[in-house]
Amino acid sequence: MLASCVRAELVKLRRSPIWLVFVALPGISALIGCANYQGNLGVITPGWSNLWTQQTLFVCYFFLPALLGAGCSLLWRQEHQGSNWNELMAQPVPIRDLVLAKFCMGALMSALAFTSILAFYVASGVALGVPGEFPAARIAEYVTLGVLGSLVVVAIQLDISMVVRNFAAPVGIALAGGVSGVIATVAGFGNVWPYSLLQTGMNSNELVDLSAFGVAQIVVLSAVYASLAIAWACRRLSRRDVVAAM
Repeated sequence: MLASCVRAELVKLRRSPIWLVFVALPGISALIGCANYQGNLGVITPGWSNLWTQQTLFVCYFFLPALLGAGCSLLWRQEHQGSNWNELMAQPVPIRDLVLAKFCMGALMSALAFTSILAFYVASGVALGVPGEFPAARIAEYVTLGVLGSLVVVAIQLDISMVVRNFAAPVGIALAGGVSGVIATVAGFGNVWPYSLLQTGMNSNELVDLSAFGVAQIVVLSAVYASLAIAWACRRLSRRDVVAAM
């Protein structure tokens, strides 16, 4: 059933421009990062690490949370139109599979964004002639942890978009969540606040603890937060037959 639900979600979004945005927006962030990197070479040490910091600063704090919020709103948009909600609740499909299918789509969007981030990072580093050996293992760790952190954002935003039928409001909440993540990171709570885990995992400001304990904390809390958000969505849908507004 889950595979069928995922295929149904793919069919709904196969012509959506959202996929292009998940590729293009990291590219814009990379251009901003390249400009910052080039403009600060008199202050920072040239190298792949500083290029990573400059390129991921905006995307993980502002662009990606808002983009994931938009993607999650889009995943629930059709269900909130007309009588589609009633049709959703009447489907002979386990609620769990309906929720997990949307989570899988959100995860796919996140994976596409991170693929774009990585591709633009490598390409721009080569184009700029960044010195030093490419830190493959370290970047792989940042990307992996960033993806895990992003899944928390996806799960929470799916809950919000399920309840809030307005498309734009959850996007604003996601952007505010990204800002709250910055504040939490600066305050020393980057490894525990849900909206900070994406930023912490990507280590875009080098202010976080990515020791073995810090990494384990990100992995465990990402799994816990995402699981709790998914479980809450399943419970709500199972117990409340909310009729969408006509």
